[in-house]
Amino acid sequence: MNDLSFMILKVIISMATALITFYLVPYLKSQTGNKETEEIMRAIELAVKAAEQTVKGEKQGKYKKAEAIQFVSSWLKDRGISITDDQIDKLIEAAVYSMKNATAEVVVNARTDSTNTEDDLK
Repeated sequence: MNDLSFMILKVIISMATALITFYLVPYLKSQTGNKETEEIMRAIELAVKAAEQTVKGEKQGKYKKAEAIQFVSSWLKDRGISITDDQIDKLIEAAVYSMKNATAEVVVNARTDSTNTEDDLK
C-alpha cells in the first residue's frame, strides 16, 4: 500500500470513528442513563485492552475482536443491558482506534522528546 492510499484510509477511519462517537454515544445515552453509558464504555475499553494482552501473535485482530465482543456481550447480558451487536462492534472499533491513536501519540512525543538537543530544552 502506498503512502497516499494509507493516508486516505487513515482519514476515512478517522472520520468513521468521529461519526460513531458523535452519533452512537449520544444515542446510547438517550437509551440508557449517563452512569450506565459510562459503565458500558469502560467495559468496552477494558475488553479491548484485555484482548490485546491475552490474544498473542501477528494477524490476530479478528480473534481479539471476537474475544472483546464475547466479553462485552456477556457483561451486558449479566446486567440486563440491551444494545445491538452492530453497536457493540462499532464501539469496539472506536475503542481500538482510540487506543492505537493514543499509543501512536505517545511514541511520536517520545521520539520528539528524545531528539531535542540541549539547546532546545533551555
